[in-house]
Amino acid sequence: MASLHKGLISALAFGFFFWMTILPNLAEAVVLDRILAVVEAGIVSDKPVKSTIITASDVDEVARPLLARMDKGDGTVDTEKVRKKVLEELIMRVLREQKAKQMGVVVSEQDLDAVMSQVEHNNNLPPGALPGALAKQGIDLNDYRQGLRDQLMKSRLINKVIRPLVSVSADEIQNLHNASSGTSAPQEVHLGQILLALDPTSSPSRVEEKMQLAEKLADQLRGGISLSTLAGQYSDDTSGLNGGELGWFKRGELLPQMESAVFSMKTGDVSNPIRTSQGLHILVLLDKRQVAAKRSGQAKVKARHILIKVASGADANEEEQAKKRIEEIHQKLVQGANFAELAKQYSQDDTAKEGGDLKWFGPGVMVGPFEEVAFRLRPNEVSEPVRTPFGWHLILVEEKKSLSSDSLEAQSKELEERVMESKLQARYNQWLRDLRQRAFVEYR
Repeated sequence: MASLHKGLISALAFGFFFWMTILPNLAEAVVLDRILAVVEAGIVSDKPVKSTIITASDVDEVARPLLARMDKGDGTVDTEKVRKKVLEELIMRVLREQKAKQMGVVVSEQDLDAVMSQVEHNNNLPPGALPGALAKQGIDLNDYRQGLRDQLMKSRLINKVIRPLVSVSADEIQNLHNASSGTSAPQEVHLGQILLALDPTSSPSRVEEKMQLAEKLADQLRGGISLSTLAGQYSDDTSGLNGGELGWFKRGELLPQMESAVFSMKTGDVSNPIRTSQGLHILVLLDKRQVAAKRSGQAKVKARHILIKVASGADANEEEQAKKRIEEIHQKLVQGANFAELAKQYSQDDTAKEGGDLKWFGPGVMVGPFEEVAFRLRPNEVSEPVRTPFGWHLILVEEKKSLSSDSLEAQSKELEERVMESKLQARYNQWLRDLRQRAFVEYR
Protein backbone atom coordinates (compact mmCIF):
# COMPACT_ATOMS: atom_id res chain seq x y z
CA MET A 1 0.00 0.00 0.00
CA ALA A 2 2.84 2.39 0.85
CA SER A 3 4.47 1.79 -2.49
CA LEU A 4 1.14 2.37 -4.24
CA HIS A 5 0.67 5.62 -2.33
CA LYS A 6 4.20 6.70 -3.22
CA GLY A 7 3.53 5.85 -6.90
CA LEU A 8 0.34 7.91 -6.86
CA ILE A 9 2.18 10.90 -5.41
CA SER A 10 4.87 10.56 -8.07
CA ALA A 11 2.23 10.41 -10.81
CA LEU A 12 0.46 13.49 -9.43
CA ALA A 13 3.76 15.30 -9.18
CA PHE A 14 4.61 14.41 -12.76
CA GLY A 15 1.14 15.50 -13.87
CA PHE A 16 1.51 18.81 -12.06
CA PHE A 17 4.95 19.35 -13.64
CA PHE A 18 3.59 18.39 -17.10
CA TRP A 19 0.67 20.81 -16.99
CA MET A 20 2.76 23.62 -15.50
CA THR A 21 5.17 23.10 -18.42
CA ILE A 22 2.58 22.83 -21.16
CA LEU A 23 -0.03 25.38 -20.00
CA PRO A 24 2.00 28.48 -20.92
CA ASN A 25 2.44 27.06 -24.43
CA LEU A 26 -1.27 26.26 -24.67
CA ALA A 27 -2.14 29.74 -23.47
CA GLU A 28 0.13 31.19 -26.13
CA ALA A 29 -1.47 28.97 -28.79
CA VAL A 30 -4.95 30.08 -27.74
CA VAL A 31 -3.90 33.72 -27.99
CA LEU A 32 -2.30 33.20 -31.38
CA ASP A 33 -5.31 31.31 -32.73
CA ARG A 34 -8.09 33.09 -30.90
CA ILE A 35 -11.62 33.12 -32.29
CA LEU A 36 -12.40 36.36 -34.12
CA ALA A 37 -15.95 35.66 -35.31
CA VAL A 38 -18.73 33.10 -35.07
CA VAL A 39 -20.94 33.01 -38.15
CA GLU A 40 -24.48 31.87 -37.41
CA ALA A 41 -26.20 30.57 -40.53
CA GLY A 42 -29.40 29.29 -38.98
CA ILE A 43 -30.99 32.71 -39.36
CA VAL A 44 -30.33 32.68 -43.12
CA SER A 45 -32.69 29.77 -43.84
CA ASP A 46 -35.15 27.44 -42.19
CA LYS A 47 -32.70 24.59 -42.78
CA PRO A 48 -30.16 24.66 -39.95
CA VAL A 49 -26.45 24.72 -40.70
CA LYS A 50 -23.75 24.51 -38.07
CA SER A 51 -22.16 27.78 -37.00
CA THR A 52 -18.65 28.37 -38.27
CA ILE A 53 -15.81 30.00 -36.37
CA ILE A 54 -13.15 32.15 -37.97
CA THR A 55 -9.85 32.31 -36.11
CA ALA A 56 -6.86 34.62 -36.13
CA SER A 57 -4.84 32.03 -38.03
CA ASP A 58 -7.54 31.87 -40.73
CA VAL A 59 -7.22 35.63 -41.21
CA ASP A 60 -3.40 35.52 -41.08
CA GLU A 61 -3.27 32.85 -43.78
CA VAL A 62 -5.05 35.17 -46.22
CA ALA A 63 -3.65 38.47 -45.00
CA ARG A 64 0.04 37.52 -44.90
CA PRO A 65 0.68 37.27 -48.67
CA LEU A 66 -1.59 40.26 -49.27
CA LEU A 67 0.39 42.41 -46.85
CA ALA A 68 3.66 41.20 -48.37
CA ARG A 69 2.52 42.46 -51.79
CA MET A 70 1.30 45.77 -50.41
CA ASP A 71 4.07 46.77 -48.02
CA LYS A 72 6.35 49.36 -49.58
CA GLY A 73 8.01 50.32 -46.30
CA ASP A 74 6.58 53.85 -46.44
CA GLY A 75 3.99 53.49 -43.69
CA THR A 76 1.01 53.65 -46.06
CA VAL A 77 -0.28 50.20 -45.11
CA ASP A 78 -2.52 49.90 -42.05
CA THR A 79 -2.18 46.23 -41.10
CA GLU A 80 -5.28 46.20 -38.94
CA LYS A 81 -7.42 47.65 -41.74
CA VAL A 82 -6.23 44.89 -44.05
CA ARG A 83 -6.94 42.21 -41.46
CA LYS A 84 -10.46 43.58 -40.92
CA LYS A 85 -11.11 43.49 -44.67
CA VAL A 86 -9.85 39.92 -44.80
CA LEU A 87 -12.10 38.96 -41.88
CA GLU A 88 -15.14 40.42 -43.63
CA GLU A 89 -14.28 38.57 -46.82
CA LEU A 90 -13.95 35.29 -44.91
CA ILE A 91 -17.32 35.93 -43.26
CA MET A 92 -18.90 36.45 -46.68
CA ARG A 93 -17.22 33.28 -47.96
CA VAL A 94 -18.61 31.28 -45.03
CA LEU A 95 -22.11 32.71 -45.47
CA ARG A 96 -22.08 32.00 -49.17
CA GLU A 97 -20.95 28.41 -48.64
CA GLN A 98 -23.50 27.85 -45.90
CA LYS A 99 -26.28 29.24 -48.07
CA ALA A 100 -25.10 27.15 -51.01
CA LYS A 101 -25.19 24.04 -48.82
CA GLN A 102 -28.73 24.84 -47.76
CA MET A 103 -29.68 25.08 -51.45
CA GLY A 104 -27.90 21.89 -52.45
CA VAL A 105 -25.18 23.71 -54.42
CA VAL A 106 -21.80 22.07 -53.87
CA VAL A 107 -18.35 22.09 -55.43
CA SER A 108 -16.54 18.79 -54.94
CA GLU A 109 -12.85 17.98 -55.13
CA GLN A 110 -13.67 16.02 -58.27
CA ASP A 111 -15.13 19.20 -59.80
CA LEU A 112 -11.88 21.04 -59.08
CA ASP A 113 -9.81 18.18 -60.51
CA ALA A 114 -11.91 18.29 -63.69
CA VAL A 115 -11.36 22.03 -64.10
CA MET A 116 -7.64 21.66 -63.54
CA SER A 117 -7.52 18.91 -66.17
CA GLN A 118 -9.29 21.25 -68.59
CA VAL A 119 -6.78 24.01 -67.82
CA GLU A 120 -3.96 21.58 -68.57
CA HIS A 121 -5.60 20.61 -71.86
CA ASN A 122 -6.19 24.24 -72.88
CA ASN A 123 -2.55 25.10 -72.17
CA ASN A 124 -1.09 21.99 -73.86
CA LEU A 125 0.22 20.64 -70.56
CA PRO A 126 0.50 16.91 -69.90
CA PRO A 127 -1.89 15.46 -67.28
CA GLY A 128 -0.80 16.33 -63.74
CA ALA A 129 1.63 19.07 -64.85
CA LEU A 130 -0.41 22.09 -63.68
CA PRO A 131 0.77 22.08 -60.03
CA GLY A 132 4.39 22.24 -61.16
CA ALA A 133 3.63 25.00 -63.66
CA LEU A 134 1.90 27.01 -60.91
CA ALA A 135 4.84 26.51 -58.54
CA LYS A 136 7.24 27.92 -61.15
CA GLN A 137 5.10 31.07 -61.20
CA GLY A 138 5.08 31.29 -57.41
CA ILE A 139 1.39 30.37 -57.15
CA ASP A 140 0.36 28.25 -54.19
CA LEU A 141 -1.69 25.21 -55.28
CA ASN A 142 -4.13 25.48 -52.37
CA ASP A 143 -4.75 29.15 -53.15
CA TYR A 144 -5.30 28.29 -56.81
CA ARG A 145 -7.81 25.57 -55.97
CA GLN A 146 -9.61 27.90 -53.56
CA GLY A 147 -9.89 30.44 -56.36
CA LEU A 148 -11.35 27.79 -58.66
CA ARG A 149 -13.76 26.73 -55.91
CA ASP A 150 -14.93 30.32 -55.43
CA GLN A 151 -15.50 30.79 -59.17
CA LEU A 152 -17.41 27.52 -59.57
CA MET A 153 -19.53 28.23 -56.50
CA LYS A 154 -20.31 31.73 -57.76
CA SER A 155 -21.24 30.45 -61.22
CA ARG A 156 -23.55 27.76 -59.83
CA LEU A 157 -25.25 30.13 -57.40
CA ILE A 158 -25.81 32.68 -60.17
CA ASN A 159 -27.35 30.03 -62.42
CA LYS A 160 -29.60 28.72 -59.65
CA VAL A 161 -30.59 31.92 -57.83
CA ILE A 162 -29.93 34.96 -60.01
CA ARG A 163 -30.33 34.02 -63.67
CA PRO A 164 -34.05 33.10 -63.41
CA LEU A 165 -34.71 36.66 -62.14
CA VAL A 166 -32.83 38.53 -64.86
CA SER A 167 -33.82 39.31 -68.44
CA VAL A 168 -32.52 41.54 -71.23
CA SER A 169 -34.92 43.66 -73.29
CA ALA A 170 -34.74 44.40 -77.00
CA ASP A 171 -34.33 48.10 -76.16
CA GLU A 172 -31.24 47.36 -74.05
CA ILE A 173 -29.67 45.41 -76.92
CA GLN A 174 -30.54 48.21 -79.35
CA ASN A 175 -29.05 50.86 -77.05
CA LEU A 176 -25.81 48.93 -76.68
CA HIS A 177 -25.60 48.43 -80.43
CA ASN A 178 -26.06 52.17 -80.96
CA ALA A 179 -23.30 52.93 -78.44
CA SER A 180 -20.93 50.39 -79.99
CA SER A 181 -21.48 51.22 -83.66
CA GLY A 182 -19.10 53.34 -85.68
CA THR A 183 -15.89 51.64 -84.49
CA SER A 184 -13.87 49.11 -86.46
CA ALA A 185 -13.63 46.83 -83.42
CA PRO A 186 -15.11 46.92 -79.92
CA GLN A 187 -12.98 48.56 -77.28
CA GLU A 188 -12.04 46.67 -74.14
CA VAL A 189 -10.89 48.28 -70.89
CA HIS A 190 -8.84 46.79 -68.05
CA LEU A 191 -10.11 48.22 -64.76
CA GLY A 192 -9.09 48.50 -61.14
CA GLN A 193 -11.53 49.56 -58.44
CA ILE A 194 -12.04 50.68 -54.88
CA LEU A 195 -15.65 50.24 -53.80
CA LEU A 196 -17.08 51.95 -50.74
CA ALA A 197 -20.34 50.13 -50.14
CA LEU A 198 -23.50 52.13 -49.46
CA ASP A 199 -27.01 50.90 -48.87
CA PRO A 200 -29.63 52.62 -51.05
CA THR A 201 -31.31 53.78 -47.83
CA SER A 202 -28.13 55.30 -46.35
CA SER A 203 -28.63 58.66 -44.64
CA PRO A 204 -27.34 61.85 -46.30
CA SER A 205 -24.70 62.21 -43.58
CA ARG A 206 -23.45 58.66 -44.20
CA VAL A 207 -23.30 59.27 -47.94
CA GLU A 208 -21.37 62.51 -47.40
CA GLU A 209 -18.91 60.76 -45.07
CA LYS A 210 -18.26 58.06 -47.67
CA MET A 211 -18.01 60.62 -50.47
CA GLN A 212 -15.30 62.52 -48.60
CA LEU A 213 -13.35 59.31 -48.11
CA ALA A 214 -13.82 58.37 -51.78
CA GLU A 215 -12.50 61.75 -52.95
CA LYS A 216 -9.53 61.41 -50.61
CA LEU A 217 -8.71 57.95 -51.98
CA ALA A 218 -9.01 59.17 -55.58
CA ASP A 219 -6.55 61.98 -54.78
CA GLN A 220 -4.16 59.50 -53.17
CA LEU A 221 -4.28 57.28 -56.27
CA ARG A 222 -3.55 60.29 -58.47
CA GLY A 223 -0.71 61.18 -56.11
CA GLY A 224 1.03 57.87 -56.67
CA ILE A 225 -0.13 55.56 -53.88
CA SER A 226 -0.70 52.14 -55.43
CA LEU A 227 -4.17 50.75 -56.10
CA SER A 228 -3.29 47.47 -54.36
CA THR A 229 -2.31 49.30 -51.18
CA LEU A 230 -5.51 51.32 -50.96
CA ALA A 231 -7.90 48.65 -52.28
CA GLY A 232 -6.63 46.10 -49.76
CA GLN A 233 -7.39 48.50 -46.90
CA TYR A 234 -10.57 50.24 -48.00
CA SER A 235 -12.42 48.41 -50.79
CA ASP A 236 -15.64 46.63 -49.82
CA ASP A 237 -15.44 44.49 -52.95
CA THR A 238 -13.76 41.08 -53.06
CA SER A 239 -11.40 42.48 -55.69
CA GLY A 240 -9.74 44.44 -52.89
CA LEU A 241 -7.93 41.28 -51.81
CA ASN A 242 -6.64 40.96 -55.37
CA GLY A 243 -5.12 44.41 -55.48
CA GLY A 244 -8.36 45.98 -56.71
CA GLU A 245 -8.13 44.44 -60.19
CA LEU A 246 -11.52 43.82 -61.84
CA GLY A 247 -10.42 42.44 -65.23
CA TRP A 248 -11.26 43.30 -68.85
CA PHE A 249 -14.65 44.63 -69.96
CA LYS A 250 -16.35 45.43 -73.26
CA ARG A 251 -19.15 47.92 -73.70
CA GLY A 252 -22.32 46.65 -72.07
CA GLU A 253 -20.56 44.59 -69.40
CA LEU A 254 -20.48 47.38 -66.81
CA LEU A 255 -23.17 49.26 -64.97
CA PRO A 256 -24.29 52.23 -67.10
CA GLN A 257 -22.96 54.85 -64.66
CA MET A 258 -19.51 53.23 -64.73
CA GLU A 259 -19.48 52.64 -68.48
CA SER A 260 -20.23 56.25 -69.34
CA ALA A 261 -17.08 57.27 -67.47
CA VAL A 262 -14.46 54.63 -68.26
CA PHE A 263 -14.65 54.48 -72.06
CA SER A 264 -13.64 58.13 -72.29
CA MET A 265 -10.72 57.74 -69.85
CA LYS A 266 -7.06 57.37 -70.79
CA THR A 267 -4.75 54.67 -69.47
CA GLY A 268 -3.70 55.58 -65.93
CA ASP A 269 -6.66 57.89 -65.32
CA VAL A 270 -8.54 57.76 -62.02
CA SER A 271 -12.27 58.49 -62.07
CA ASN A 272 -14.15 60.74 -59.72
CA PRO A 273 -16.34 58.74 -57.30
CA ILE A 274 -19.24 57.14 -59.19
CA ARG A 275 -22.47 56.35 -57.32
CA THR A 276 -24.37 53.14 -58.16
CA SER A 277 -26.76 50.90 -56.27
CA GLN A 278 -23.67 49.18 -54.82
CA GLY A 279 -22.05 52.32 -53.42
CA LEU A 280 -19.22 54.61 -54.50
CA HIS A 281 -16.71 53.35 -57.08
CA ILE A 282 -13.27 54.82 -57.71
CA LEU A 283 -12.11 53.35 -61.02
CA VAL A 284 -8.59 53.18 -62.42
CA LEU A 285 -8.09 52.55 -66.15
CA LEU A 286 -5.16 50.13 -66.14
CA ASP A 287 -5.11 49.50 -69.89
CA LYS A 288 -7.29 49.48 -73.03
CA ARG A 289 -7.23 47.61 -76.31
CA GLN A 290 -9.14 47.02 -79.55
CA VAL A 291 -10.26 43.44 -80.09
CA ALA A 292 -11.95 41.62 -82.91
CA ALA A 293 -15.67 41.15 -82.44
CA LYS A 294 -16.94 37.63 -81.81
CA ARG A 295 -19.38 36.61 -84.52
CA SER A 296 -21.62 33.56 -84.27
CA GLY A 297 -22.72 33.71 -87.90
CA GLN A 298 -23.32 36.34 -90.56
CA ALA A 299 -26.52 35.04 -92.10
CA LYS A 300 -30.24 35.00 -91.56
CA VAL A 301 -32.43 32.13 -92.72
CA LYS A 302 -36.12 31.47 -93.34
CA ALA A 303 -36.76 27.86 -92.42
CA ARG A 304 -39.29 25.17 -91.60
CA HIS A 305 -38.84 22.12 -89.40
CA ILE A 306 -40.47 18.87 -88.38
CA LEU A 307 -40.00 17.80 -84.75
CA ILE A 308 -40.47 14.36 -83.22
CA LYS A 309 -40.16 14.95 -79.48
CA VAL A 310 -38.03 12.89 -77.12
CA ALA A 311 -38.92 13.37 -73.46
CA SER A 312 -36.18 14.22 -70.99
CA GLY A 313 -34.99 10.99 -69.39
CA ALA A 314 -36.41 8.82 -72.17
CA ASP A 315 -35.06 5.28 -72.29
CA ALA A 316 -33.15 3.75 -75.20
CA ASN A 317 -36.30 2.21 -76.70
CA GLU A 318 -38.15 5.56 -76.81
CA GLU A 319 -35.08 7.22 -78.31
CA GLU A 320 -34.85 4.55 -81.00
CA GLN A 321 -38.55 4.82 -81.86
CA ALA A 322 -38.32 8.60 -82.28
CA LYS A 323 -35.24 8.28 -84.47
CA LYS A 324 -36.90 5.61 -86.61
CA ARG A 325 -39.96 7.82 -87.11
CA ILE A 326 -37.94 10.88 -88.17
CA GLU A 327 -35.99 8.70 -90.62
CA GLU A 328 -39.25 7.47 -92.15
CA ILE A 329 -40.41 11.06 -92.62
CA HIS A 330 -37.05 11.96 -94.12
CA GLN A 331 -37.45 9.13 -96.63
CA LYS A 332 -40.85 10.54 -97.68
CA LEU A 333 -39.18 13.90 -98.34
CA VAL A 334 -36.45 12.23 -100.40
CA GLN A 335 -39.22 10.67 -102.48
CA GLY A 336 -40.71 14.09 -103.21
CA ALA A 337 -43.31 14.69 -100.48
CA ASN A 338 -44.16 18.29 -99.56
CA PHE A 339 -42.30 19.45 -96.42
CA ALA A 340 -45.07 21.74 -95.14
CA GLU A 341 -47.73 19.04 -95.54
CA LEU A 342 -45.62 16.47 -93.68
CA ALA A 343 -44.97 19.03 -90.92
CA LYS A 344 -48.72 19.56 -90.49
CA GLN A 345 -49.20 15.80 -90.30
CA TYR A 346 -46.28 14.70 -88.12
CA SER A 347 -44.53 17.60 -86.32
CA GLN A 348 -45.04 17.70 -82.56
CA ASP A 349 -44.77 21.38 -81.77
CA ASP A 350 -46.84 24.55 -82.14
CA THR A 351 -45.53 25.32 -85.64
CA ALA A 352 -47.16 22.17 -87.07
CA LYS A 353 -50.40 23.95 -88.02
CA GLU A 354 -48.32 26.42 -90.08
CA GLY A 355 -46.39 23.70 -91.82
CA GLY A 356 -43.42 23.97 -89.44
CA ASP A 357 -42.77 27.61 -90.40
CA LEU A 358 -40.07 29.19 -88.18
CA LYS A 359 -40.06 32.53 -90.06
CA TRP A 360 -36.78 34.41 -90.39
CA PHE A 361 -34.19 34.04 -87.63
CA GLY A 362 -30.60 35.07 -87.10
CA PRO A 363 -27.72 33.80 -84.95
CA GLY A 364 -28.35 33.00 -81.31
CA VAL A 365 -32.09 32.35 -81.56
CA MET A 366 -32.15 28.55 -81.83
CA VAL A 367 -30.33 25.91 -79.80
CA GLY A 368 -26.77 25.22 -80.93
CA PRO A 369 -27.12 21.89 -82.82
CA PHE A 370 -30.18 23.17 -84.72
CA GLU A 371 -28.57 26.50 -85.58
CA GLU A 372 -25.31 24.92 -86.69
CA VAL A 373 -27.11 22.83 -89.32
CA ALA A 374 -29.60 25.50 -90.39
CA PHE A 375 -26.93 28.08 -91.23
CA ARG A 376 -24.94 25.47 -93.15
CA LEU A 377 -27.82 24.43 -95.44
CA ARG A 378 -28.35 25.95 -98.88
CA PRO A 379 -31.74 27.34 -99.94
CA ASN A 380 -34.30 24.56 -100.65
CA GLU A 381 -32.02 21.96 -99.00
CA VAL A 382 -33.38 19.54 -96.38
CA SER A 383 -31.18 18.35 -93.55
CA GLU A 384 -30.52 14.86 -92.32
CA PRO A 385 -32.14 14.14 -88.90
CA VAL A 386 -30.78 16.52 -86.24
CA ARG A 387 -30.82 15.72 -82.50
CA THR A 388 -31.38 18.58 -80.04
CA PRO A 389 -32.51 18.62 -76.38
CA PHE A 390 -36.11 18.71 -77.69
CA GLY A 391 -35.90 15.63 -79.89
CA TRP A 392 -35.27 14.84 -83.57
CA HIS A 393 -35.68 17.50 -86.28
CA LEU A 394 -35.70 17.80 -90.03
CA ILE A 395 -34.90 21.29 -91.30
CA LEU A 396 -35.74 22.93 -94.60
CA VAL A 397 -34.08 26.28 -95.40
CA GLU A 398 -36.29 28.18 -97.84
CA GLU A 399 -34.33 31.42 -98.10
CA LYS A 400 -31.02 32.76 -96.85
CA LYS A 401 -29.48 36.22 -96.77
CA SER A 402 -26.19 37.65 -95.63
CA LEU A 403 -25.97 40.07 -92.72
CA SER A 404 -23.56 42.93 -92.35
CA SER A 405 -21.11 42.15 -89.56
CA ASP A 406 -22.00 45.52 -87.99
CA SER A 407 -25.76 44.95 -88.11
CA LEU A 408 -27.88 44.52 -85.02
CA GLU A 409 -29.02 41.11 -86.22
CA ALA A 410 -25.44 39.84 -86.56
CA GLN A 411 -24.35 41.18 -83.18
CA SER A 412 -27.56 40.64 -81.22
CA LYS A 413 -26.53 37.46 -79.37
CA GLU A 414 -23.15 38.80 -78.29
CA LEU A 415 -24.67 42.11 -77.17
CA GLU A 416 -27.34 40.28 -75.19
CA GLU A 417 -24.66 38.22 -73.41
CA ARG A 418 -22.78 41.40 -72.43
CA VAL A 419 -25.84 43.08 -70.95
CA MET A 420 -26.85 39.87 -69.19
CA GLU A 421 -23.39 39.49 -67.63
CA SER A 422 -23.52 43.02 -66.23
CA LYS A 423 -26.97 42.47 -64.74
CA LEU A 424 -26.09 39.09 -63.26
CA GLN A 425 -22.99 40.47 -61.55
CA ALA A 426 -24.85 43.46 -60.08
CA ARG A 427 -27.73 41.28 -58.87
CA TYR A 428 -25.34 38.73 -57.38
CA ASN A 429 -23.48 41.43 -55.45
CA GLN A 430 -26.80 42.68 -54.08
CA TRP A 431 -27.76 39.12 -53.14
CA LEU A 432 -24.52 38.79 -51.14
CA ARG A 433 -25.15 42.08 -49.34
CA ASP A 434 -28.69 40.97 -48.45
CA LEU A 435 -27.32 37.65 -47.23
CA ARG A 436 -24.87 39.47 -44.97
CA GLN A 437 -27.56 41.72 -43.52
CA ARG A 438 -29.84 38.80 -42.66
CA ALA A 439 -27.10 36.71 -41.05
CA PHE A 440 -25.88 36.93 -37.46
CA VAL A 441 -22.16 37.32 -36.87
CA GLU A 442 -20.71 37.49 -33.38
CA TYR A 443 -17.34 39.21 -33.21
CA ARG A 444 -15.01 38.11 -30.41
